[in-house]
Amino acid sequence: MVFSVGLIGGMVGRMKSSGSTVHAQEKGPEPVNCMVSVPKSWGEYKGASTYGLAFEDQSGTLRFLLHPTCGNLNSLTDSPYADLQVLRR
Repeated sequence: MVFSVGLIGGMVGRMKSSGSTVHAQEKGPEPVNCMVSVPKSWGEYKGASTYGLAFEDQSGTLRFLLHPTCGNLNSLTDSPYADLQVLRR
């Protein structure tokens, strides 16, 4: 009898309770603390490695940027020098 009352009470309680709902956090634009600009002549971004950010131009030259100099939205920093450059001959 006690078990039946407990079982029925649990079922009624589940039916009456509002289910828990999970909401994802909304993300807005995050502030950017560091911006770097590389010349378009460096070509397409290829990825990152222990040598830095890799770019490959149309002639096959690879350029790696290991320590970019940070700027911000008001003073964008150009990186005219690669830390490592691999020429294809």
